[in-house]
Amino acid sequence: MSFPYAPLKLGLIGCGGMGARHARAACEMFQRGCKAIELVAICDSDPAKRAAISRMAVASAMPAPAEYETVEAMLADTRMEAVDIVLPTSLHHKVILAALAAGKHVQVEKPLALTVAACDLIVEAARHSGRVVSVSENFRRIPSNRALAALLRGGTLGLVQTMVSRCFASPEPPVKAGEPARVSPQWYRDRTRAGGYQVLEMGVHEADLQQYWFGPVETVMAHTGRYPSHKAVACNASEDIMNATFGFAGGMATSVVFGAMMRGVSVEDRLFVTEDAVVRSGASHAWQNGSLVRADGSALSAEDATRTWLDGLSAEQRALLLPEGAWDRRTVLSDPTDPLTYGVGVALYDFARAVRGGTSPEICADVARRAVAVCCAVMESDLLRAEVAVADVLSGRISAAQAPLNTALELA
Repeated sequence: MSFPYAPLKLGLIGCGGMGARHARAACEMFQRGCKAIELVAICDSDPAKRAAISRMAVASAMPAPAEYETVEAMLADTRMEAVDIVLPTSLHHKVILAALAAGKHVQVEKPLALTVAACDLIVEAARHSGRVVSVSENFRRIPSNRALAALLRGGTLGLVQTMVSRCFASPEPPVKAGEPARVSPQWYRDRTRAGGYQVLEMGVHEADLQQYWFGPVETVMAHTGRYPSHKAVACNASEDIMNATFGFAGGMATSVVFGAMMRGVSVEDRLFVTEDAVVRSGASHAWQNGSLVRADGSALSAEDATRTWLDGLSAEQRALLLPEGAWDRRTVLSDPTDPLTYGVGVALYDFARAVRGGTSPEICADVARRAVAVCCAVMESDLLRAEVAVADVLSGRISAAQAPLNTALELA
């Protein structure tokens, strides 16, 4: 389970809900002997949140990390080689640029930034700095989603004809059984800070995952809106529902419907139709509680299919895709409250390996920029009421829907 290099000395910026999950993943890996990350510094304006992360680090046998109230003070810490940024999306580009200017490598929670223009600044700064910029997009790093990618690319299921994904869920963060419910931070509901909860905050998961499975999204046709009972809200409030069609090379298209739901109620599923099989999932973030049924009538549960794929991996493939100690090999099921089943540990390991090994991370700034562009194409299509080419969003030729966001970011 050992990491083949010295641990990467990391500073965590943002100790809220997802920041705590990043810290928990690093600490559990360290405890298990996978010492890819050592938390040497933590930054948050809330001392109680910093204290909780510090206790977690010490309990995992790490030295107590230094604590900072401001990013500026933290970036001056010369012991720290890299930062992990877990802040509202509207802050990503500014903090990434400051970290790169300070000579730090950067991992940032998805999405890379709020708009394509903000992503462009990051891509250019990363190129000039020579530092690693990696995005902690976790869905593709969940074992069952890796297994499904291998099946789809392997040719045994035939060409993918279409896919439909639905996710209607409460925007409140998941909690473990027996723990008190938590309230989502208000920035989730502010388009100028989150880009829209369904479109960008959750939509970027889908954009990255589909491009991981099928290749680049080429076109987007979309509609977003608010439920009738929510019309009288602030003009920058997030949408309640997103309905989008993603087009790919060869004419294949997928359908995505995301919507808000009352607390405690959710509907999540996914259906693939290929030439020779039907694949179902009872979850949207992972392939689980579902099945693979082939044209000859043979069937496997999603969990058995994932285990079969795992058993067939070579040592080299396993080290690349699911490094030992960075995920919980005791289960193939993914739990959003457990970061080592949710792909967070693999993202941290991949970042540390890229820095130490001098390689590119799996999700570099360029890859993450394209996922953001797909989500921005949803906004642009909704505004134009027309199909939009992702290439036109990437080039900046179509950008009207992003203009208010760029103004809020002081980029226009």
